[in-house]
Amino acid sequence: MKNKILLFIGIAFLISCDKEDGAISITDDRIVELAYDKSYQYPVGFYHETDLIGNMYYENTVSTKPIKEREHIWIELNTNDKEQAKRWSDLSNEYSSVDRELVQENETDKYFEFVRVNITNEKDTLLSRVHRTDYFVSHHDKFTDIDEVGIFNGDLSLINAKELIEYLWSCGTLGLDNKVVESKISEKENRFEYNIQSLRMVYGDFGLHDMIYVYDNNFQLDKSTRILLVNREQVKEIQGNYHKGW
Repeated sequence: MKNKILLFIGIAFLISCDKEDGAISITDDRIVELAYDKSYQYPVGFYHETDLIGNMYYENTVSTKPIKEREHIWIELNTNDKEQAKRWSDLSNEYSSVDRELVQENETDKYFEFVRVNITNEKDTLLSRVHRTDYFVSHHDKFTDIDEVGIFNGDLSLINAKELIEYLWSCGTLGLDNKVVESKISEKENRFEYNIQSLRMVYGDFGLHDMIYVYDNNFQLDKSTRILLVNREQVKEIQGNYHKGW
């Protein structure tokens, strides 16, 4: 019986991924509901790290340079050398306005991590990270609009493409802190396509409505070049609650 259930789930997943139409359909009422749900950020099954002790920060071309040498380019760094990653983390701490002591080192298939605690405030913990080159190389300059995200160097598969994009979304690399409404992934002959519908809430002042902005974020991962691209488009505005004046 268990095998039959797993087979059914697998078939349903494949049908979903083979659909040519990547359009996402969800009612405005549901979007409003998610916008005001303070506990909601991602749908079930969307990759994100939980129970983190500290704030994630990916070292970059700004953080690792003295203020006088910084250019207007913000690209997250990558390496396969843990010692190089640690040097970047040390430099970032040296040039930061807050001195944090290194208390722990971690490593995953995606990043090197250096846990640093504020020497004057033990509740202030920073998860200083550097992307592993054999997983992901960022091309995105955070001072510009996002289009070419970077290169994926992991094993190419539908599941891995999905996890990559969700990881980059949830860890802040994409610079998108929107709530994820819904998502659909599909595989074409030469690429993977992943459409994520997201929302951004802007709270109104007295005498104004809250506004909910809905976006379609279409990701394409080329199987040959391994380059990940994204096209982001606002598709809807929805009025939220009205705030009465005094």
